[in-house]
Amino acid sequence: MAACAASEILAPAGAQLTRVGTSLFLAFPRGRDGNPGLFRLDCSGFDAQPISVSMVDSDTHEALPMEKWTPGVPHSLHPVTGLPFVCLQGVAEYHSHSSHTADTWDRYRNTYRVPQLVRRLLEKAGAVASA
Repeated sequence: MAACAASEILAPAGAQLTRVGTSLFLAFPRGRDGNPGLFRLDCSGFDAQPISVSMVDSDTHEALPMEKWTPGVPHSLHPVTGLPFVCLQGVAEYHSHSSHTADTWDRYRNTYRVPQLVRRLLEKAGAVASA
């Protein structure tokens, strides 16, 4: 988490990263739709398993339905979980999707660490410009 506190990742988006147990919460004040958003990064199996990502309600931390996710972030409903998901390499839902089972987490384990994932999520939400 300390590596994510670097101003070059969070400051341009005005984002904040907090930890609660094995989860990280990534809050941003303005996504591509002009509204704030909150990602939950479930790191309970990291790094044996990739981080699971969802968008959650800022008050309850309950998972949001897809129509309440920041536009452009959810890919669709995941065929296994039935929940909206982010389709990014290095995210648990990507690697468990039937289209990507051959694209294993081990290929990305040393590349997509927490700071890289945070930047990519902020870019996907439109909270910062793509690098």
